[in-house]
Amino acid sequence: MQQDKIEAALTAALKHIEEAINAHARNDEKAMSNSLWSTSAETEYAVFLLSLLQSDKSNPTLKQAPSGKQPTEPESILTSAQQLLRSAKEKVQAGEYMKGYEGAWTARNMLLKLQEWLEKKRKKERQE
Repeated sequence: MQQDKIEAALTAALKHIEEAINAHARNDEKAMSNSLWSTSAETEYAVFLLSLLQSDKSNPTLKQAPSGKQPTEPESILTSAQQLLRSAKEKVQAGEYMKGYEGAWTARNMLLKLQEWLEKKRKKERQE
């Protein structure tokens, strides 16, 4: 069933984001980056599966980037994304797929921004 696959992907994403948070606390950027990549992959899969359950494919709020103030520090981003993924999992378990999708989508965008930031940081360090 779709719901089982979605829950499994979100559970895996939560496991990997916990690893990323722990790696960040240890200042292990490589481990954090690897765990972040795994988190993003699982989150992307969950978002994809949730999108298949949406009956209204033209909902504009889901295609736009989230608005509002978002955290900019890696720890804050990871913590916020973790909370969003937990909430998304709870919503999916409750059968609220649209709300689960919105939370996972927002977490996905945050994780992608963090990955971009890390890549820019790495490139800058290589140039110095």
